[in-house]
Amino acid sequence: MSVCDCGTQDELVELVKEYMLQVKGVEEVFILTEVDKKSIEQLEEEAKGNVLMGMGEGDNQGIAEVFKREHILCFTTNKEYVWPEPPNVIMMQGGEMIGFDCTEEEACKYENHPDYLVMGTFIMNKAKTVGNTGKPIVVLPPKPCDLGEIEVEDAVLGSPSTPSDEYIREAYNFEKSNEKGTFFLGFNKVKCVD
Repeated sequence: MSVCDCGTQDELVELVKEYMLQVKGVEEVFILTEVDKKSIEQLEEEAKGNVLMGMGEGDNQGIAEVFKREHILCFTTNKEYVWPEPPNVIMMQGGEMIGFDCTEEEACKYENHPDYLVMGTFIMNKAKTVGNTGKPIVVLPPKPCDLGEIEVEDAVLGSPSTPSDEYIREAYNFEKSNEKGTFFLGFNKVKCVD
């Protein structure tokens, strides 16, 4: 896909949208309205500090980075969507990383190690877990996003908190299913490619 100088930013954003619809496992892509942006920002702020996934206080750095961008798209995924390379979830306590998600292959490396607890593809470092150093913080980091030949500045993916995911599903009448998810893509101006 080639992007030319003659397109407006809106037309170029539509190209990004069209590109995302070609990604395996992406079902729908839409541009967030200003009302949606404000609602989601508020939901994410409310979710900050709340227990995330039953493991600790939430710190959704991915969504925070997405919302610093000029253009924000939301896309829905099915089970065929390939998540960004792990870690997509990091658990911190007392300034130390005590847990993270990883690939199935990587998780196998920790299974018989006495210092680690393996829960599917989430690894806890029992040796670094420190009692009485405060609640664990679950960090959802920003992830890079490759948009093929469309060059954008500062493209970043973020995974929404549960309240934001539920808001999107309700606002856009998306099916509630464990096999379907939502992601946000933020980027700044689209740079043209020859």
